[in-house]
Amino acid sequence: MNAIDGTNQWWQSPSIKNGRQFHWITITLDLNQIFQVAYIIIKAANSPRPGNWILERSLDGVTFDPWQYYAISDSECLHRYNITPRFGPPTYRSDTEVICTSYYSRLNPLEHGEIHTSLINGRPGADDLTPDLLNFTSARYIRVRLQRIRTLNADLMTLSVHDPRDVDPIVTRRYYYSIKDISVGGMCICYGHAQSCPLDPKLKCVCEHNTCGENCNECCPGYHQLPWQPGTLSEGNTCEKCNCHNKASDCFYNQTVSDLGLSLNRHGVRRGGGVCIDCQQNTTGTNCESCRDGYYRPAEVPAVLRPLGRCFQCEAGYCDAVTGECLRCLGNTAGKHCEACRPGYYGDAVITKDCKGWAGLVLPDCGCDVNGSVSESCDQDGRCHCTEGVAGDKCDRCSRGYYGYHSRNCTGESMLSMPLRLGRNQRDVLQ
Repeated sequence: MNAIDGTNQWWQSPSIKNGRQFHWITITLDLNQIFQVAYIIIKAANSPRPGNWILERSLDGVTFDPWQYYAISDSECLHRYNITPRFGPPTYRSDTEVICTSYYSRLNPLEHGEIHTSLINGRPGADDLTPDLLNFTSARYIRVRLQRIRTLNADLMTLSVHDPRDVDPIVTRRYYYSIKDISVGGMCICYGHAQSCPLDPKLKCVCEHNTCGENCNECCPGYHQLPWQPGTLSEGNTCEKCNCHNKASDCFYNQTVSDLGLSLNRHGVRRGGGVCIDCQQNTTGTNCESCRDGYYRPAEVPAVLRPLGRCFQCEAGYCDAVTGECLRCLGNTAGKHCEACRPGYYGDAVITKDCKGWAGLVLPDCGCDVNGSVSESCDQDGRCHCTEGVAGDKCDRCSRGYYGYHSRNCTGESMLSMPLRLGRNQRDVLQ
């Protein structure tokens, strides 16, 4: 078919001399990618324009929807297509209205007539493209379903009653379809998020507004704080970056999160439904704002800076996310930082976190000095766990080389570093 090659050749169907079935012919155009189609112009060759026919669109080449109906008369719109005819030049009341018109099916001119179908101009959303109009005009496949050849009025009654093959061939052989040009005007489908679509190797949108995809039809990774929307002349509808506090690179939009106000945007306002994916640096939460189990942030970090701060690992088990105080100590340990064995247990609570239970039911009274011991527990031999510089089974004296216990631990200097202060008898002995 040479209908769209710009030459003076044309496509012509078999005449109805060959049978009534040649009233029904389908022509399908494949644009090779989806475009927003603005208009279609069909030019007839050496025959009148088609009588009854349907202009259709499709995204996948399987399911087609009507764009417009054309009929020989206004009554044909009602009887054949069950649509109230639109009188005069086509007009549209909504962005998705499908009309039926007889305006372009008139007999004159007998040759070289044109059919102009505007899909955008004249519709309410033409000046500021609406999502409905964008969807309505999007197509990869255009189908022309020809259903009745336009005949002279003098032959109309004869051909409607008799089979064309029973009519004088001189009459029937001049009735056929002919098309010398089909012009399709449109633009790349970039949903208002691109200003150009260069050929590389096919037309491709140069996306803006933090959008991605072949047609700028989705938000880029990490920019899902708000749902994707088409751009318009009045609203750019830029995709907004999620607030993951630099702890994640991607996110997704969740409408329920948005409705409940659970997501914080980058301006510190609970607006949108961005949920961060794969939070790093031991964080968790909608915005990676909390430490995961087993980690905490020091209480002295200001609240406004806490989500940006580092999460520290709890000393043992689980701890309070703010204070770091242990909530669930492991290995039968206890204390604010799991630094002691639980009552009735003995062993190493600090390094190996391994405290064992006493064999007997009667727990020993360890008698550990509270000033010099780590805890009130002791080992199976009754020895208490002393602080640095303290010694004795009950942690009640200084270790060798230390001095100054004074009921407040051995905090003085090592005896090895002290100056010698000898009495007279001692000096005599040394001499």
